[in-house]
Amino acid sequence: MKRKGKSWHFFAVAVLILIFAWTAFFGVSYQYGDIVTTYIKGAQDIRFGIDIRGGVDVTFMPANDLDATPEQLEAAKSVIEQRLLALNITDSEIYLDEGNDRIIVRFPWKEGDTEFDPQAAIDEIGTTAHMVFRKGDTADGEIILEGSEVESASAGYQQVNSTTPEYLVQLTFSDEGKSAFAAATTELAGTGTPISIWLDDECISVANVETAITDGRAVITGNFTQDEVVTLARQINSGALPFALSAESYSTLSPVLGAGSLDAMVLAGVIAFVLIFLFMTLVYRLPGFIASIALLGQVAATLAAVSGYFGVFNSFTLTLPGIAGIILAIGMGVDANVITAERIKEELRAGKTLEGALNAGFSRGLAPIVDGNITVMIVAVILMGSFGPTDSFLAKLLSPLFFAFGPSTAGTVYSFGYTLLVGVILNFFFGILCSRVMLRGISRIKALRNPWLYGASKKNAEPRTWNFVGHRKIFFSISGALIALVLVCSVVLGVDMDIQFKGGAILTYGYEGTIDLNEVRSEAENVLGSGLSIQTGSNAATGDNTVIITMPGASNISTEQLAQLDDAFASAFADNNFEQLTVRNVDKVIGNEFLQKSLVAVAAAVVLILLYIMVRFRNIGGLPAGVMAVIALLIDLCMVYGVFVIGRIPLNANFIAAMLTILGYSINDTVVIYDRIRENRTLYGNKMGFDELVNTSISQSLRRSLNTTITTCLALGVVCVVSIVFGLDSIYTFAVPLMAGMISGVYTSLCITTSLWAFWEHRKSRNPGKAAPRAKKA
Repeated sequence: MKRKGKSWHFFAVAVLILIFAWTAFFGVSYQYGDIVTTYIKGAQDIRFGIDIRGGVDVTFMPANDLDATPEQLEAAKSVIEQRLLALNITDSEIYLDEGNDRIIVRFPWKEGDTEFDPQAAIDEIGTTAHMVFRKGDTADGEIILEGSEVESASAGYQQVNSTTPEYLVQLTFSDEGKSAFAAATTELAGTGTPISIWLDDECISVANVETAITDGRAVITGNFTQDEVVTLARQINSGALPFALSAESYSTLSPVLGAGSLDAMVLAGVIAFVLIFLFMTLVYRLPGFIASIALLGQVAATLAAVSGYFGVFNSFTLTLPGIAGIILAIGMGVDANVITAERIKEELRAGKTLEGALNAGFSRGLAPIVDGNITVMIVAVILMGSFGPTDSFLAKLLSPLFFAFGPSTAGTVYSFGYTLLVGVILNFFFGILCSRVMLRGISRIKALRNPWLYGASKKNAEPRTWNFVGHRKIFFSISGALIALVLVCSVVLGVDMDIQFKGGAILTYGYEGTIDLNEVRSEAENVLGSGLSIQTGSNAATGDNTVIITMPGASNISTEQLAQLDDAFASAFADNNFEQLTVRNVDKVIGNEFLQKSLVAVAAAVVLILLYIMVRFRNIGGLPAGVMAVIALLIDLCMVYGVFVIGRIPLNANFIAAMLTILGYSINDTVVIYDRIRENRTLYGNKMGFDELVNTSISQSLRRSLNTTITTCLALGVVCVVSIVFGLDSIYTFAVPLMAGMISGVYTSLCITTSLWAFWEHRKSRNPGKAAPRAKKA
């Protein structure tokens, strides 16, 4: 047999991966003086979401129930964009929901901000800023000109005396404004009638006219601070909004809290990679070592896809769930190598030469790898299409499913879907192509041709065939008991719905020292009313104690109330340094719509997976196989739901993301077993009964299923531990149910899906003319 591959192929690919990983992690740039030219972006150039660096997520609607036109919404979006650019915020996200008259805006805190005041931030971009000049000092005075006739505005000051400056806004009018202002000042000069300047129906300046002003310039003076004139100038320059905006829901995060979260997740990623490297190398020896090199390339390429890599490309916004997606992809990324390594061991056990075992392992392992990755891709596409921008390709592709819903407010879930999809796609290149090139190359090195290095053992005994089908009644009973437990707990304990689904408001403050909780309640109720839920805790990321205030029912908090509460706490607890950490404020209608959209996304994923199984395994009875797989998936989803219920974890976007991820992961396990059943049916035909066929196929796939689950749970286990240590509740409440779902997924794939299928075939065989499915030619 002609040997494939050269020894230098291993070194070439490995070195290229290491070089690529170095550039993806650290980037390549050149600095000359104060000028830095970036050729290749590194991890430090990634644009992080507001859940990491802090910021504001707000949903605006027209005030006073105004029915805005699409043109007005576009105009409002343009004005908001200009105002954010004026603040030097260039990486904001703005989406329009024209069907529900909503503008969804996400933006980080502006550079140099130390107050992190959500009301000031929201008002700065959401104030209408409709400016008019009137004759006289009353609101019904004749209009001279409007803000649209102002060409430019700039902040300035003039000295009142040697120590006191007066801050003002300097205006330059357009030609039309210049003519109108000149005519008005000529008419009013020396008459005693002033000119007043109004902003959003509030008089901000009144000035007497001594002489005509014909040069097209004017100033706005008043009792302004420096920050106020800077903000006013920005608003005038960006233009007026076509209608007043109301902040229906919003959330904020302190950058201190976000920075601690980022450090924790990076640490989790490094630990997870090291543990998986050790596991793969110990269990699979040389193929495991090769798999770890390929996995490093996959992680580096994922970071490159997020950062943009080359300087000319924009960075994708990476959130904490997005980092969790990378870590999850690390665990799942070794699946292709596990399948191949297990097949190579099997071929060596059958007595084949090293070259023969490699060739057979590569060819026979390809189909389950492709099928498994495609099912995960289906889920990732659903996540991105349903929870991402409506103008994206995937959102347009899935618009027939989600046409009744506007843009999602779950950019964190979109980021998770993106990193998961990128990781799976890259697994085709690194986990299949690069791994095979390196493995063939290293097998040509004489010192590394010992079959033991590739998984062969001195005892080439066939693996034991376990009677899974014969114990199906036990498995069905266990699953039934678990489902019953979840249902009973749902009734007894109840189901907690997060404000993301039901609407409401939750505020988190950090403080130092000790406080009187009754005094905190008193101050909060003076501003927000009665019925508040107040809890204390601690936050590992900031080192502060925390107090969490939950509004009753689906009540919301206005930005004015939030500012009053901040002032009340600062006054009453001056020595405790109260600091606002997070604010989550969701309108009830928006929350209900988000829940409905989430359920549609889960249903769509289930249907697409069923259709894929039906088509892909039509030669061995695609419909029964697909239906049984879906039944097992529903059991897995029930287990994920049960963890949320029993753990008293409120259902939120993490719940939906976990459900969808389990759909892809669990079906991946099932597909690998189905592939083996199809292969064995072709190999043995009707010589092997269906029960024996299923038991043999499961036993042959058992090590692969268990080892893939171990690597994935290693990664998620690290995330769980780190999230507990650093107090990352949002990540912990995602990772724990996900890990439980993965354990359930491997159980149902091995013990439930195929047992149900065998049970169905037994019932069919009792009917005349029906028997177990036979293999057909593709």
